[in-house]
Amino acid sequence: MEPRKGFFEALFDFSFSEFITARLIRLLYVLALIGLALFAIVSIFTGFVRGFGEGLLSLILSPIFFLLGAIVTRIYLELVIVIFRIAEHMKRLVELTEARGATPSPPEPPL
Repeated sequence: MEPRKGFFEALFDFSFSEFITARLIRLLYVLALIGLALFAIVSIFTGFVRGFGEGLLSLILSPIFFLLGAIVTRIYLELVIVIFRIAEHMKRLVELTEARGATPSPPEPPL
C-alpha cells in the first residue's frame, strides 16, 4: 500500500488518485454550522428591528431552522463520506484481489 500524499500534493494531483474531500469534511461542517448560526442571529436581530411581533416569531423559528439546517447538512456530508469510503474500500478490495493473482469470476446469472 502506498503512503498517503500530503494535502497540497493531493490537491494538485491531476490523476485524482487521492481524495481530499474526506480530509476537508470536518472543516466544511464547521463552516456550515457557523453560517447557519450567523443566519439565525441576523434573522433574530432583523425581526426585532421590524417589530416586536416579528422579532418574537424569529426568536422562536430561528433555532428550529438552525437545527433543521444542521441536521440536513450533517446527513448530506455523511452521505458524501460514505461514498468516498465505499470507493476507498473498493480500491482496497481490488488491490487484495490483484495481490492474490486471482481474477474475480463473474456472478452466476439468476435462473
